[in-house]
Amino acid sequence: MKRLAVLAALFAACTVAPLALADGDPASDYLYTQQVFVPFDIKAPVAAQSDLHRTVAGANRAGFKIRVAIIGSAYDLGAVPSLWKKPQTYARFLGQELVFLYKQRLLVVMPNGFGFFWKGHDVAKEYGTLATIRIGADGTGLVAAAQDAVVKLGAASGVKIAPATPPKSTASRDRLIIILGSIAIAAAGLLARWLLRRRRA
Repeated sequence: MKRLAVLAALFAACTVAPLALADGDPASDYLYTQQVFVPFDIKAPVAAQSDLHRTVAGANRAGFKIRVAIIGSAYDLGAVPSLWKKPQTYARFLGQELVFLYKQRLLVVMPNGFGFFWKGHDVAKEYGTLATIRIGADGTGLVAAAQDAVVKLGAASGVKIAPATPPKSTASRDRLIIILGSIAIAAAGLLARWLLRRRRA
């Protein structure tokens, strides 16, 4: 019982800590250690979110350092809801929040536009690229626009970033394995019965 109590206390601590951090600026708390911030309540397919994570990870592996924050509502801004629908202003704010640990490219995606920040760099070229990208109205549109933006920003800097796609389903292969296994088991059973009958004869 004592061990269970300790485990319960640890679980509670791990659960409360992120919530406490999120009271300030959720994206900054998250992007200190992660490459992508997607609000937990965003209405976008899990597969699409996974594609975005893989695309951003691939960009960073290719040397195109970037982090992405998707903001779907004023609630996602925590203590700074006044920056809702001000993606460029929020990108500068968020970039300054992260600057002690992260000084590379930062992309913000809101329903009404993009924000981009890169400490010490003129980002007019990046905004020119982002102006060509359409953002859908819902969560799926935000996630898709973020992935498209990362790929096109990389291309504009001479870095080829392949957009991630869901891994191919293994359902057909698994079904075939099951069928072949069943056939093999049935055949082994028939062979055993035939050998038993022959021995008796």
